[in-house]
Amino acid sequence: MTTRTLDTTTKPDVERAHKHSSLRRWATTWGRAVVIALAFGVQLLVLIAAVTFFAEWSSAILGIQTALSIIVVLFILNGKRETTYKLAWIIPVLLVPLLGSVFYLFYGAVVMTKSQRARLDTSIERAGEALQLLPPVVLPEGKVSPTVWRQFTYLENTSQYRIFNDTDTAYYPLGELGFDAMIEAIGKAEHYVFAEYFIVEGGRMLDRLIDAMGAKAAEGLDVRFLYDDLGCFFTLPTDFRQRCDDAGIAVIPVNPVGLGFTLTFQNRDHRKILSIDGKIAFTGGINIADEYINEIERFGHWKDTVLRLEGPGAWGLTVMFLQMWEIASKSHVDYAPFLPVGPTAIDPPQSSGSDVPAVSGQSGRGLVAPFDDSPFDEMSLGSDSYQHLMQAATRSVDIFTPYLVVSDAMITQLGDTAKSGIQVRIVVPGIPDKWYVDLATHSYYRPLLEAGVEIWEYTPGFIHAKSMLVDDHMGMVGTINFDFRSFYLHQECAVWMYKSPALAELRRDVEATLAVSRQVHLEDLTDTNVVKKMLQAVLRVFAPLM
Repeated sequence: MTTRTLDTTTKPDVERAHKHSSLRRWATTWGRAVVIALAFGVQLLVLIAAVTFFAEWSSAILGIQTALSIIVVLFILNGKRETTYKLAWIIPVLLVPLLGSVFYLFYGAVVMTKSQRARLDTSIERAGEALQLLPPVVLPEGKVSPTVWRQFTYLENTSQYRIFNDTDTAYYPLGELGFDAMIEAIGKAEHYVFAEYFIVEGGRMLDRLIDAMGAKAAEGLDVRFLYDDLGCFFTLPTDFRQRCDDAGIAVIPVNPVGLGFTLTFQNRDHRKILSIDGKIAFTGGINIADEYINEIERFGHWKDTVLRLEGPGAWGLTVMFLQMWEIASKSHVDYAPFLPVGPTAIDPPQSSGSDVPAVSGQSGRGLVAPFDDSPFDEMSLGSDSYQHLMQAATRSVDIFTPYLVVSDAMITQLGDTAKSGIQVRIVVPGIPDKWYVDLATHSYYRPLLEAGVEIWEYTPGFIHAKSMLVDDHMGMVGTINFDFRSFYLHQECAVWMYKSPALAELRRDVEATLAVSRQVHLEDLTDTNVVKKMLQAVLRVFAPLM
């Protein structure tokens, strides 16, 4: 009787609490979205009204619009962006000169104010100096092949990041396995724990992470959390900031979404980084939401991957976090106190009779180069690195990506690699998360298949992993999708690897994933729906704007 009475009396309280939480969540997500949308709408209406008024008042406005569109088109054409990306913006600029030009300025161009650029340049310079706090790697002549030498030389010459040796690596083929390793590593932290994620959503994964990080904050460690404001716009729990404050976790949003047009609205922080004491660091595809560890089912089985670095290479990811913290907090960061100290739990390397590191479970040594790909320069380090890896292939190229929305240059590179007799296999989702991106992805199937590229669809569900494996001894794992946003608009990170036994684990994962995937053949492309083909053609042209 007592138990039954207790259940009856508490149920309304639970429902009221849930209703209150739902209302609060609506107010802070959809309510905020409505306010921002209205603000954007008002700005657009004012702009349109001004154009209309002046057009009636003076025919000179038409000439001004035409001149503006010509200037913007020349600016686009003379930029260093990929041609496909330029074309996608030139069309709306020519069709709707003033509005198209304004939208390009705020959403297509990577433009910064003078103070923003100065702050960014200063942070880049200081991050570069911080990376030099560890001794540089000096490789004897002939230690690596010329093609590999060119790759990491290019990385060092085009970014402040550098190559590291004596670094253990571990590859986790599922998000839940990687997350367990992350929680375990946090539990062993002695000095600090830093986390940086694109999406944060309430659930078991976030609860475990806050509990683990909060426990370390209670011990007096420096614990910090960065999240992308737009990436978390509809997912961030209403009490997240308060929970972090209560747990002693310092938290800052990156690039906050405001009520007006901003010059960096599109340039989101898509990175995923966890650093512990500068000795251990994780990256990969997983965000902080339950589908990433299959606690809930969303688009079938969610396949993601995690890479763990232990040793000097972890410092590279740590510096990335601290640089972003400096930018987001608009404060000065002293890197020296965060330099890893004491033993790194790395055993001396064992001779295996060759220059290939011995494989021991998931761990081992090799050369690693963590690098950051910024939208605030005129290159795509992610796209270039993928292409350089393909150019170095002699037998095989295996790619995991959730999105395949690429430039003509990348299609040509993939096709040329396959035509050279190299097996090129791309695994994409069997159950997509965005119908329009999936439709655009399918539009690339025919030219790739005709060139000899193999396309496989992960039939159990959605693959969110971002990786490339070349000839078993070179590869990359990180956050960089095969799409325009990752290549040109988002802040990304990845780890380039050479002869690291983590790549052997990636090879096993590739084969296991292909075993449950469906290969797409040219004869499968029998859809003659004219409307669908027209929609795909439009999506192909405007793919860079998705």
